[in-house]
Amino acid sequence: MRNDLETMMAVLEGFTSRTSTSDGRAEARQAVPFANAVPADPAPSAEDLRPVHDLRETLLRRRSTLHYAPRPVRTDVVLTELREALGRDRDDWGLDEAAGGLEGFVFAFRSEGAAPGVYRVTAEECSHLAGPEEIGPPENLGVQREFGTAAGIVALYADLDRADSWAGSHGYRVCAVRAAMTTYDFNLRCQALGLVGTLFGGLIPSSVRHLVHGDGVTRHPLLATTYAHPG
Repeated sequence: MRNDLETMMAVLEGFTSRTSTSDGRAEARQAVPFANAVPADPAPSAEDLRPVHDLRETLLRRRSTLHYAPRPVRTDVVLTELREALGRDRDDWGLDEAAGGLEGFVFAFRSEGAAPGVYRVTAEECSHLAGPEEIGPPENLGVQREFGTAAGIVALYADLDRADSWAGSHGYRVCAVRAAMTTYDFNLRCQALGLVGTLFGGLIPSSVRHLVHGDGVTRHPLLATTYAHPG
């Protein structure tokens, strides 16, 4: 621990800058596309999406936990909840055109209602990218091995190049806030459905870089959460 706050204050003050730190030409660059993606159209029933806890109960019961049941989770429900959360981010902030939209990647280890594996989710669509055998050992995805014992992990990615061109360091700060809001939105709705999970910032990008084309610039992970049935 340090008691010298000068370095931290300089970092925080830097987040107020709206001057791009790069060439400001992010619109001329595109993230690597997913040529082999298979469109997925999750369509769970209204009953599958019906919360078992209301808002008050959800807020009173919510917990971060690393103890999960081995039961599979309905991946079609997870994909739908994530797509809707990303849609709320798009509509509430209205920044997808200027600063880039968020992308969600679902690593479904134990799946029901859809094939396991890796999914890409945006506010507009879902697609299946790879099977579970391409993910490798689930415990390699996080700094704590317990994350890999969940039914799955959802990671939120952002285009930091676009955000920086839009508003410099302030653009990164806005991206981080959007990712946090969307991840909590998704996590709380999962908890309202009776699932559990914990948010974490310790996703190991290198473990899935080849699956999500994460270059750390046009596609960079900001926050993640596990999901599972309670242990």
